[in-house]
Amino acid sequence: MTSSEFGASPRTLSRDEINLLVLDIVMKLKASYVAGKDRVVTTENVYQPAVIAGRDALEEFQRHLLLPGSRVEGLENLDDCLRRMSQGQTIVFLPEHRGNLDVPSFNHLLRREDPRYHLILDRLIYIAGRKLNESSEFIKMFTEKYARLVIVPKRDHPKAKPGESAAEQLERAAFEKEAGRINRAAFRELVRLRKAGYIFVLFPLGGRFKRDADNIPVRETASYLGTFDAAYLISMEGNTLPPLARMEDERPIQDRVVFRVGPALDCRAFLAERRAAYGQEVRLGRLPADADFERETAEHIMHMLANLRRTGHYEGNSGQPALHWSA
Repeated sequence: MTSSEFGASPRTLSRDEINLLVLDIVMKLKASYVAGKDRVVTTENVYQPAVIAGRDALEEFQRHLLLPGSRVEGLENLDDCLRRMSQGQTIVFLPEHRGNLDVPSFNHLLRREDPRYHLILDRLIYIAGRKLNESSEFIKMFTEKYARLVIVPKRDHPKAKPGESAAEQLERAAFEKEAGRINRAAFRELVRLRKAGYIFVLFPLGGRFKRDADNIPVRETASYLGTFDAAYLISMEGNTLPPLARMEDERPIQDRVVFRVGPALDCRAFLAERRAAYGQEVRLGRLPADADFERETAEHIMHMLANLRRTGHYEGNSGQPALHWSA
């Protein structure tokens, strides 16, 4: 039996019915939520284990939003992941990111496929930006149900402004100093937990895909890849929580959601291949003057994810990455 048969809602719900489900899950999550706990990120709490209480209710809530046909494809590649885990290899997942209910969607659908995959789900640690903790108690109430390693992304750093006052310069310098301390602490935890057999999940796009935004991938993705043995790309079609400017304003909808897990990439071989291709593009003058290897690699991974979603393969019909990955 597949997840599309027992992992999705049997019928279409009205907006009022969905609103009642939202009210119900909020009340259930509040029952296990400790306001203020680990909300402010410091060097001492960058690793935040999952709060298990209420997680089953969140995934049951997600079941009502997933329409028939929702599923996880590429299970043979997760079987390969289990084999690599048994060999002690270090592993990172690189998924597409559509909305803030992606994680419970993936967990719900995969948890009902086969108990063997629970070993993978129980080992996942999501690399998350600090704002998911600090932006609001409401958002953290949902995100804390899954283990996270919290960092301060470069994109969240305040930008220097023309005519900046001395006080503003000091404030920006203090932010960058504290962000550096948090990120170094997070990397130490990553090394410790990676050795303990945990699988890290890094969204190459960083935030959720938004059609009216720049959607610039995280250039540090290549640096992360270099610290793991194997990577699995995971594409995503559909989204039960379309993004808005303010996360608190987002409203769940029903949708057919399909995750597709691609075959393993040998991280060192992949990066060596990308360096060779990048060097060739530079020699031929095909890249802009401000191009750099990390940014080009992150863009290439986004192309691979788009192809995986559209065709089931990392490469397009021509054997090359797609020209546009966002559609």
